[in-house]
Amino acid sequence: MLDVQRLRVFRAVVASGSVQAAADHLGYTPSAISQHLTALQRETGLVLFEKAGRGIAPTPTAKVLAAESDELMGSLTRLGGVVDHLREGRSGNVTIGTFDSAAQSWLPSVAQGLQRDYPDVVLELSLDELGTAGQASPTRRDIEVANESADDPGSERPGYSRLVLSEEGYCLVAPTGHELLQRYDGPVPMAALAEVPMVDNDFHHTGCSRIISNACRAAGFTQRFAARSDDHHTALAFVAGGIGVTILPDLAVPEAMPGVESRPLVNPTPRRRIVVHVRDGAASAPPVGRAVELLQEAAAQSAGRRSAS
Repeated sequence: MLDVQRLRVFRAVVASGSVQAAADHLGYTPSAISQHLTALQRETGLVLFEKAGRGIAPTPTAKVLAAESDELMGSLTRLGGVVDHLREGRSGNVTIGTFDSAAQSWLPSVAQGLQRDYPDVVLELSLDELGTAGQASPTRRDIEVANESADDPGSERPGYSRLVLSEEGYCLVAPTGHELLQRYDGPVPMAALAEVPMVDNDFHHTGCSRIISNACRAAGFTQRFAARSDDHHTALAFVAGGIGVTILPDLAVPEAMPGVESRPLVNPTPRRRIVVHVRDGAASAPPVGRAVELLQEAAAQSAGRRSAS
């Protein structure tokens, strides 16, 4: 077992660039820093530093060790926070990673429910548009909300349990009075978009973008973009300004927005599945379990409103 304090000192030296700088940052003497480094090298059997001028420099092996210890140190820091909260009589934090439309539509009611049921809990929300259902986040959050193609069986994430929240389709969103809206009173076939200038709302090619691209290919065309954005709110503003049309999942389509209208898409009908991954180490915590219940309730309410409209 590695000594955690020696590991912290080692990482400080690597990050600071010298023994003296690490000593200044940690409030140690340079001699104490050197003793920790010597002990860690003996403990691991690795050569971690080499002479460089009048100082030392980390070896390639040291750089690998420092990088690979990031997740461990992050977990220890989080555990220390849990201990602090328990000592203070608080229930701790609930950390959730999600994407924009789910955060906007569902997380306010989740936050309200947690505040009501666990007033001492702090909800920490991170927007991670680049995350997908089968891709690990750099931070091990308690809950990860992600999307995947409804045509795929779905993938598990190591260290997490998976629950399906909802499935939904996609809509064409076009400027009010657009030719396609006049031609189709109901659903619009994907092939009708082949020659229409479009506004990209996800140019990082994440899960939603791949679902849309696959549907376009199945309809025999590739999207022709007039503008590109990584934010669907900006894309909607471009659409309202007449720049082009865009494709959005149902959850991201505004119920009412001046200058735009929407229609369902068919032939093929792109669909996504929204799932929640719950970290195994947090699943038994009552606030985390309640947050998952609240997410399920919010997803069901959204689906009910869409069915009624």
